Amino acid sequence: MFAKKKLHKLNIDYKHEFMLIGIASHENDYRLSWALNNELNFNFTKVNDFILNHPKHKVEIPYSTYYSDEYLDLDCYLISNKSEMGFLLPKMTNIDFILKIPQDIEGDIVEQLLFKLKRVEIIITAFVIDNIPDKTLKIFEF
Repeated sequence: MFAKKKLHKLNIDYKHEFMLIGIASHENDYRLSWALNNELNFNFTKVNDFILNHPKHKVEIPYSTYYSDEYLDLDCYLISNKSEMGFLLPKMTNIDFILKIPQDIEGDIVEQLLFKLKRVEIIITAFVIDNIPDKTLKIFEF
């Protein structure tokens, strides 16, 4: 008889170095970036679109992207959740934009940022996006 093989599982708790904030707004990306620059002292400028290589449709899908390093000297990205080909986060069709910020900022700063974002007239709501599978989060590692 054959000996039964032992199965060993390696569980790795991967920590991402960023957090995502979902923003709902009916405005265009350039209008939102302008409002964030004027009201919250970001310095968003348009950069190359974030390109997602869609494995199912075998096409490159562009998502409008803005970059700022002015807000508390943090590298922040404002990424559209919508494209002509669909959503970057398909399970989150209620958000229009994703704000990517470094993970190592303190919790009270995140709360202050959320409070300020919600006070911007053209923003409907803003919240920390959590409980996203690591597989999905990996697309934001740029």
